[in-house]
Amino acid sequence: MDNLSLIPLRNNLLSDFRYNEVKTKIVTRLTELNLLHIKYKFDNEFIVLLCNLIENLSEKSDKINKKELLLDIIAGLFGCTDPEKIVISNAVDFIHGNKMIRKISQYKLFKTGFSEWCFKKR
Repeated sequence: MDNLSLIPLRNNLLSDFRYNEVKTKIVTRLTELNLLHIKYKFDNEFIVLLCNLIENLSEKSDKINKKELLLDIIAGLFGCTDPEKIVISNAVDFIHGNKMIRKISQYKLFKTGFSEWCFKKR
């Protein structure tokens, strides 16, 4: 059997795969934007950016703990102690409570994708 992608992942394996996939995409995007400086560790705008990236990259069916993923990303990038994780967790609760985390609408995604496709054709 040459093509191993025909064997599907299920349950916990699929959830762990999606968790790592979302984490990798976010770290790659942060690297592209050059936002890996330690000064962003407790920055609310940076945390809002991470929350929005996680919200838009994950699906309900993935069963990903989004706060855990955010803390994992920040700990991987900057290193965190337990008291620092509590501070970041409280910041996420504040951001969530003030409805600063938004999912991009399907219409906007379609419109942006279509316009990018049209400009690539030229």
